[in-house]
Amino acid sequence: MEKASVSVKIYNSTYALTTSASEEQVLKIAAEVDRRMQELAESKKLLQTDKIAIWTALDLAADRLELQEKCAAMEQELQQKCAAAEQKMQEKYAALEQEMQQRNAVLAEELQSLQARYDRLLAAVRER
Repeated sequence: MEKASVSVKIYNSTYALTTSASEEQVLKIAAEVDRRMQELAESKKLLQTDKIAIWTALDLAADRLELQEKCAAMEQELQQKCAAAEQKMQEKYAALEQEMQQRNAVLAEELQSLQARYDRLLAAVRER
């Protein structure tokens, strides 16, 4: 993918970033980092940009970890639901297969009965 230069302003400094991401995406990310840095500087009463940047990085990393953990939990839950659904389908399939075998057995008995009746009728016709 082709790389392009995007100029962003984060915490009163301008940066020229070379990236393959879209300009819109880069600007959104930069705006989020700037917003967080501004909030942290104000809430923690920090003046040094490097400390604000480190706090922001820690917060973003914590958010990412939390999302990863949530995704892992959701994936596990989904796998469990899929396994339960698969088990249920297998049980339904087994029940249907058993029902089909029972119906086949009944039909086989009916066929034998009809064959016996046919044989008797055929023998009666031959005797006449």
